[in-house]
Amino acid sequence: MKKAKSFHANRRVRAQVLIRTLIASLVLAILVGGCSLPASLSAPTATQTETATPIPPTDTPVPTPTATQIPTDTPTVTLTSTPTETPTPSETPTSTMPPPTPSGEDAIYVYYIQLDTDGPVACGDSLVPLNTGMARTGNIEADVTTALSRLFYQRQFFGNLYNALFRSNMSVNSVEFDENTGLVNVYLDGTYVRSDDRCDDRRVRAQVWTTIKQFKEIKSTYVLLRTALLGDLLDTK
Repeated sequence: MKKAKSFHANRRVRAQVLIRTLIASLVLAILVGGCSLPASLSAPTATQTETATPIPPTDTPVPTPTATQIPTDTPTVTLTSTPTETPTPSETPTSTMPPPTPSGEDAIYVYYIQLDTDGPVACGDSLVPLNTGMARTGNIEADVTTALSRLFYQRQFFGNLYNALFRSNMSVNSVEFDENTGLVNVYLDGTYVRSDDRCDDRRVRAQVWTTIKQFKEIKSTYVLLRTALLGDLLDTK
């Protein structure tokens, strides 16, 4: 019985010595040669490592990013330039040139005074015609109205020409012309303002009557300012 116990004790001692010897040899080999551990003592392999529980796939697939596309249901508008219509020769606009200024017997004139010329008008003055730029229409009544309306413009001087009517405020009411007799009746509105210079009355008479008689169809003139004859108002005593 003692022999059996002694035998088992010796076996345990020898096993312990053997294990220690193997461990020491292994440690020495690792330190000296960098040898790897025996497969039985090495770190557990991937098959031995506990694997994580896989995440079950979801029902919604992750979309793969693609390039941005224009929705097919959105119509693409293509801007095109509207063709410019080339006008036909008949449609080509032509520049309208202003009519030439009438002159000679085609123009309507007004008469102003050139003072102190030793002329036959008033107190040694002269009459000078100015072209209004208006053409005669052949209608005596209309043309006389145009001429007198320009003459009654209230301005004293036109350059060096004097307008003796500048103080007065007169306008043409109507004009009547008799083609058979050549008589023209002129009816005026407004007022005549007399100046301190008695020569101005003569100048006004010369301006008005000469402006009316520039039309050769007129043989005689009758001018009425409201209810009085203009000739009587201009008559200097």
